[in-house]
Amino acid sequence: MSARSRRVPPDLRQRTEYSCDRCKTRKHKCTRLLDQPKCVHCRKYGYECLVTKPRKHRTHRNLEGHAAARVAILEGLVKGFIPEADVSNLEEMQSVGRSLGIPLPTEHTPGAGARREVQDEEEEQLVHDLQGQTQYIGPASSFRFHKTLRALVGSPDGCHFEPILLLGRNPARKEAPKTSSVDIAICASSAGGLEAGQERAFQAYVSSSSTSLLVRTFFENINVDFPVLDEATFLEQLDRFGRSPALVDPGWFCIFLCVLVLARRLCTVPVAEEQEEIWWSQLEPLLSKVMCTTSLGSIQALMLTALHLHNASARDTCWTLTGAAVRIGFAIGLHRETCDVTCTPLGRAMRKRVWWTLYHFEQLQVSSHDRPSAIDNPKYISEATIPRDAILNAGASTPPDYTIQSSRLVRILGAACRSLPDLAKDGHAGPLSPVAVLTRELSRWRASLPRHLGVDLIDSMPSSFQRSLILLHVQYHYTTFLITRHALLSRFEGLSRDKSNNKKNTNPLNITVSDSIVSMPDLCVESGREACRLLLKLDSIDKFNAVTWWDVYYLYSSALVLILSLICDVRESKTFTVVETSLLLRQCTNLSRRYLATGCLPGTMHRWLNLVVELDSLATDFANRGADLDGSAPSEGLASNDRESVPPSFPDGDDSHTLVSRPEPLRNSPALDHDFLGIWGPVSCDGASTQVEDGNGFTLLPWQETHWEGIGDMLLNPDIFRDW
Repeated sequence: MSARSRRVPPDLRQRTEYSCDRCKTRKHKCTRLLDQPKCVHCRKYGYECLVTKPRKHRTHRNLEGHAAARVAILEGLVKGFIPEADVSNLEEMQSVGRSLGIPLPTEHTPGAGARREVQDEEEEQLVHDLQGQTQYIGPASSFRFHKTLRALVGSPDGCHFEPILLLGRNPARKEAPKTSSVDIAICASSAGGLEAGQERAFQAYVSSSSTSLLVRTFFENINVDFPVLDEATFLEQLDRFGRSPALVDPGWFCIFLCVLVLARRLCTVPVAEEQEEIWWSQLEPLLSKVMCTTSLGSIQALMLTALHLHNASARDTCWTLTGAAVRIGFAIGLHRETCDVTCTPLGRAMRKRVWWTLYHFEQLQVSSHDRPSAIDNPKYISEATIPRDAILNAGASTPPDYTIQSSRLVRILGAACRSLPDLAKDGHAGPLSPVAVLTRELSRWRASLPRHLGVDLIDSMPSSFQRSLILLHVQYHYTTFLITRHALLSRFEGLSRDKSNNKKNTNPLNITVSDSIVSMPDLCVESGREACRLLLKLDSIDKFNAVTWWDVYYLYSSALVLILSLICDVRESKTFTVVETSLLLRQCTNLSRRYLATGCLPGTMHRWLNLVVELDSLATDFANRGADLDGSAPSEGLASNDRESVPPSFPDGDDSHTLVSRPEPLRNSPALDHDFLGIWGPVSCDGASTQVEDGNGFTLLPWQETHWEGIGDMLLNPDIFRDW
């Protein structure tokens, strides 16, 4: 800081600007002359004058009064909401918080005010690596620490020193510094061109008549759901590399092969499965080079490869590649609101769009697997980083304001995923619990939607907008029953323990609960039904994508909610609701059967659709048995169940490379593929498990007191409903 910018000139300062460690320990004033590197005390006794300890946090008197006023206002707010609360007793306030489901800090977990420290904002660094790419280095990095030490022990001003060789050669320097053989090998392996065989294959693909059709299919059907590439930029690069194949790098060639692989099943011109195997055999060796390259292109290649593996029954490998893409995104600073000044406006918008697409894709996997997210800090997904549709020319497939509203909904999905561990531990109990807070956040999001993005105007929108709008509302309902389905599972477990199993009871749980808690299972069921209706509407307009995107997963998750709701309704003798739910579930099953009959589904989609059919058959049998126990004839909708079985084996056109395993038949199978279903821990359902029997002969099965991720395995077990 220059002398002119100081509000108090140095010669008039009464307080020392900073104290060395020794004077701070002695609690003496650290006096130093402006032209001396050491203070008077250290220079007199020959000590090393270092400044490493943080500055003392000073609280001014006016701030103390402000804190007291804040406490008084907060106490008044608590008394206004809860008049009987005793705000003078710490233990009483903690018990009130626990009764409302509010997580409170403990003695070992200080509040936000105690954790807040005064820190000087450091300028963030962008450095260059061996490839010439700009890399993000945070202010608390070793590089910053090294630079600070150089300033402390170097020249008196501490500002002028040679650049540090951190991640490789700085291309701005005229003379290349000496690098080790390891650095040279890394640079050559990560930034080299294609091999001779790969270059010849690329020339053959570019000259093929089907390539242009596959590329068009990708951008019309896949990139609109998974916006990773810019169509104009990709076509320009394809034209340039077609004339000069020697310029193609491994990362872009990997992207090109992913485009062909993903578009094959949706292309109007049939492409042989053997050709896809050839593309994958050429793509797989490139991944090692892509992983060693920190650039936007490597992130795009990893994301497209992860999407293919997700669809091809290799969801764990997809999870790994997605995490690698997130790490590379942090490395090049995609999470920052600002960008390198040398980047064009289109490049900046593209970086933002790739980051948000990556976050959305990862959160969908997190919600399915219930695993920790690699992007766990909300500040990395601020609204300032939302891309602008006008720059990216996204108006052809999405209506105005769609990207902003979709990104806000993705942020709520991320908050829901971070709260999943708490939701599984009775997190729905309390009006101020995490699930209640998230539910209100979803309600505010829906209320703030512009009129043209509402669900009631979908039919009046252009055909190109309808799919994106329907999926926007499907994701809203998916997030809703994601955070409330544990409440529905609690209702199901409570009904299973009901001792009066053969008597009608208006309150099967025999407990008194508040209206807000009772409404959570109902909200879950309603969102599951609305999601199914929207997905059926998506199919009615020929916009249902059963090949490359998460449409099938949304259908499978919604069907689970419907089936669990059906079981609870049968137990509570809600005949009309049972018929309504069964008919909606039957429509979803018919949709699944129709796509299964096409024989061109990838492994993951085939398995999910097969599960919907299997679970519907089980639920129908259970509903008919419930009607027989009540002495009434089963309804016409339930009795018309078509026992058509779907072959569990893969169709002829499905994947057969090494990363895809063919599933076994699901009916009466002893265990399911837990990684495939997104189940974190298997749930034991064998006969050797401990069972408890009540006085009425009702058996409490070993899956009770379980979590939602095991619900698919639980419902498909043939012994689950034997005694119901």
